[in-house]
Amino acid sequence: MNPGADNPEIPPRRRPRLRLGSRPWLVAAALAIALVRAPAAEPGPAAPASFHFTVTSDLHLRVANYGRVLDAIQANSGGQGVFQVSIGDICDRAGQTPATMRELIDAHFGADALWFPGVGNHDASVAATSASMTWRRTEFTAGSGGRRPLRETVLRPGPAGTAETTYSWDWGNAHFVMLNEYWDGGSAAGSDVATDGDIVPELRTWLATDLAANRRPFVFVFGHEPAYPELRHTDNSLNRHPENRDAFWRVLAHYHVQAFICGHVHYYYKGLHDGVWEISDGNAGNGDKVHYQSYLDVIVGPAQAVIKVWQNDADGSTTWHLAETIVIPATAPSVPAAEPIAAR
Repeated sequence: MNPGADNPEIPPRRRPRLRLGSRPWLVAAALAIALVRAPAAEPGPAAPASFHFTVTSDLHLRVANYGRVLDAIQANSGGQGVFQVSIGDICDRAGQTPATMRELIDAHFGADALWFPGVGNHDASVAATSASMTWRRTEFTAGSGGRRPLRETVLRPGPAGTAETTYSWDWGNAHFVMLNEYWDGGSAAGSDVATDGDIVPELRTWLATDLAANRRPFVFVFGHEPAYPELRHTDNSLNRHPENRDAFWRVLAHYHVQAFICGHVHYYYKGLHDGVWEISDGNAGNGDKVHYQSYLDVIVGPAQAVIKVWQNDADGSTTWHLAETIVIPATAPSVPAAEPIAAR
């Protein structure tokens, strides 16, 4: 045993010198063993590859318009990317399901194309047993049309009561969260369509716990209603419950979320609040009031994310232009606070 091996205060024992002239065969053998046993240099960590995904919202089962949006996604962005997120109001009224829109995605990008369909106020305004909500729950737990269930892609399902409509997942160097703003915090059947659009304390606590566990440098959170609405629904979005809205935004800011991407107002706009972008996707179907459709193409690289905002020239138009480009740098994930930020 060498008493100086682990203690810098104790000098290590001197090893006897090998006399080259006396036993040259021993030197050659030792060198051969050293060459065989020398470990290869380990490669450094590879930089994460870039990827892109697309975001749509407020389809309202406008089949023709959504089909044109998917055409534009293919032409302008080379396809929907690794997945597409649709932030609610996929359906418009009772009796409808997202299945028709899923068929359009299949026709454009294949049956294996990954799609995350969020819940909007039109989706939630019908009964809990509605065809629209039943389809979402089935798509999450069992899959439909021969597809893998979404739960196999999801990292962390939401709490009981909204496990099929609130969840998070990872892709590359980014973390993603889908929120159901219509969950009331309960676990009874129908609790996932029981509010008028709110981030109740139970949802906020789940979100804070999820974000505290993240170690990826990009974070995107999705929810149908905006926190700071402009142009439409200016008094009946998440700001309808200002205390919950403010507490929700503190969680996003504390955990270095880059963007909260929403829908509901049908217009595209962006705003920066406490270092977090709120980006309204516009609409990919119902352009009656705004007279255009739009979608987001988000390219995530090692050091920055680039959000391209594509917009057509009129409701239902097939002529598109790049309306704006937003560049967002990566940030280091927050170190969890001793006290859960959601409780503040």
